[in-house]
Amino acid sequence: MSVEAPAGAGTTAARGNDHDYIVRVIQYLDARHHIRFFITSKDFDVLYRWWEKGIPPAVIREAVDRVVERGRRRQRPPARFSAFAYEVRKGYQSFLSLGAGASRPEPQDPFAAANRFLAVLPPELEFVSADLASLFAAQRRGEAVDAAALEEKLLERFRDDGELNAKAGWFLKNLAPALRRPEIERRYRLNYLWGKFGIPPLD
Repeated sequence: MSVEAPAGAGTTAARGNDHDYIVRVIQYLDARHHIRFFITSKDFDVLYRWWEKGIPPAVIREAVDRVVERGRRRQRPPARFSAFAYEVRKGYQSFLSLGAGASRPEPQDPFAAANRFLAVLPPELEFVSADLASLFAAQRRGEAVDAAALEEKLLERFRDDGELNAKAGWFLKNLAPALRRPEIERRYRLNYLWGKFGIPPLD
């Protein structure tokens, strides 16, 4: 099984986000529910289809929470991502139905989170404070944001971080061999750092 998108499944830029989306779902299951299982190619296919359909991460998180809670009551924790498929599909249908008839919420400052983050920047990220400020400023101006240089600095600075290396090692060990690609590990490491420090999204 290839982890690349099928031919014609969108632009190259759009396809580049699939690994990020998939890794975040796996990380959520581990961080929120402490559930880890071997990720097969079939699991990856399930996650990839959710990304292809554009199912919002919040819908997936809620479905995961419901399935895990049911499994705990029955003492049968989920052991495959296919176990979440029905709940995700049902949640997504509900999301679409609500969206069709819902009134628009009052607009809020989309940059409030970035402003708060920069105001109390974690000390560990002082070395990229200028990079972050510049990227968030470009985001406010509506310009395309390229975080590649920032990402490389983060990866280099935390290359020898013991906790990150241990988690990345577990993650790769629990992936089917065909899925153990450098880009997958890179996305895992970056998502870990984004979550650990609460960096607001730059996309």
